[in-house]
Amino acid sequence: MQRFLQKLANVREWWIGVCTGRDPLRPLDEENYRQRILAITSFFWLLTVVALTVISSWVIDMSPEGRSAATALFVTTGFAVLATVLILRYLHNRLAAMHILLLAFTSAFTVACVFFGGTQSPTYALLILAPVMAAIVGSVWAAMFWTTLVILIWVVILGLERIGVEFSQIIMPHNYNIAITLAYASMGIAVVSVIMIYAELNKRLRHALQKANRELEHLSSHDELTGLYNRRFYARRMSQSLERAATQGKPLGLLMFDLDEFKEINDTHGHGMGDALLVKLGERLRAHVRETDLIARLGGDEFVVIMENMRSIEDMPKIAAKLVAAIKQPVRLRNIDFCLGVSCGVAMYPADGETRRELEEKADRAMYRAKQLGSATALETPAPAMLH
Repeated sequence: MQRFLQKLANVREWWIGVCTGRDPLRPLDEENYRQRILAITSFFWLLTVVALTVISSWVIDMSPEGRSAATALFVTTGFAVLATVLILRYLHNRLAAMHILLLAFTSAFTVACVFFGGTQSPTYALLILAPVMAAIVGSVWAAMFWTTLVILIWVVILGLERIGVEFSQIIMPHNYNIAITLAYASMGIAVVSVIMIYAELNKRLRHALQKANRELEHLSSHDELTGLYNRRFYARRMSQSLERAATQGKPLGLLMFDLDEFKEINDTHGHGMGDALLVKLGERLRAHVRETDLIARLGGDEFVVIMENMRSIEDMPKIAAKLVAAIKQPVRLRNIDFCLGVSCGVAMYPADGETRRELEEKADRAMYRAKQLGSATALETPAPAMLH
């Protein structure tokens, strides 16, 4: 069964490729999906007419006029599908292709009403498929146009019957129930098929939109260069972390890092080299902190680390010194050895403040004090005041 469904899917994709072309760079947007639905619908209509033409000749005794009508319907359908394919493939005009297909469909089924008994014709009710397809494939205005046209056809045929016009009935009476069954079975299959196709393509479109939204969400919360969190996400996470720290009664550490002489590196070796060093700094921070800790790039060469659930403030100097030592390990880029100089400032909640602004100011002040004094790290907590 799975293999059969896969073959059907392959046939479907082949026909869509025939109708719309195979452009791997074409976006899977709403226009593309509507064209795919129109292509599948045209294919289904062609198969349905072929099947009905063959089956009708087997199970229904038809007069020569009936066989001529079935043949005319088949030829009309063939030309309509061919025109639809050409317009979709070479003009990429979905609305024009849809109108031609529906015009042939409506014309053929309206003429069929004349030869198959007016309102008693199986094709009389099948005309409802025209506005349905216009609504799915076309637009609101297209749906309104075809709805109005079909209602007008119904009213005219019904009115002609009321004033005494007699339509031909070329289906033999004993075959009428079979003809009605075949017609409505075809309509049911058509409606269900269109719904399934629309649901499947809508699912694909929804998945594509969800993927795009995830990518946009990632871009809005992450730094494009390093892949770390950005300032916006850090601000939101810091507020949440402070709330948790206040609720749990546990210390929180904020570490700020700034590369030494980063401007000279950019001026001497170019911004590409500077960007590579920033990426390397982010990688080393990520490799030496816990998975629960948050690392963010605030901008330029400034990074922060939020550490929650600290056991005590005495652990922070050791952690800061370990991170600085890891960052300062030599790195080789473009056959050049670099020893990254970095300054680190540390602030602790609640000892250094209870708000994000207070902690940032004190960590920033400690970081620049370390930079001025040539110390790798500095703490804003009362003791110890400086690490050498």
